Amino acid sequence: MCRHALILLPLIVAALELLSPLFNHGGSLVCLTLIFVVFVIAPKRCGFRDWQRVLPSALISAAGALATFLLANYLNLGPLVASAVVGLAGTSFFKERHQLVLYLGAFVGMSSDARFPSLTLLIAAGLVGGVLWEVLNETWNGVGGRLGTVAATAVLVVLLTLGGGL
Repeated sequence: MCRHALILLPLIVAALELLSPLFNHGGSLVCLTLIFVVFVIAPKRCGFRDWQRVLPSALISAAGALATFLLANYLNLGPLVASAVVGLAGTSFFKERHQLVLYLGAFVGMSSDARFPSLTLLIAAGLVGGVLWEVLNETWNGVGGRLGTVAATAVLVVLLTLGGGL
């Protein structure tokens, strides 16, 4: 039940971005603390025990993000076509569970190269998205927009903590 509260994470990150001039670089520390809580404390408190699925999901999400980003920005396919190509490729090579994680990564990869001048930041956002997916896997079943919300949260968290803001 407490995993449902993680829906507030994008709102908290957005509020920190709006209030960041008041923090004098303290906002990054707050975001890092939130990441620690989300990835370490919350799963233990909420009973999330299956950590063997986290690494494959994080890697698949990062691969989807990287593939979409490269297709969209370096081959000039645009984010929508690149995301569709990655999604279609995922249906051919992965089982349903990993297809969703790959498509989550594709949503992360739809970001502009102005936001991610470094591929390292993009890969970090893909990894965070995969971990968030596993933490939130059994929550919000049947609710539309779950993949996009998790992807947006991963992008916001990485940009605010490692990328210097939006």
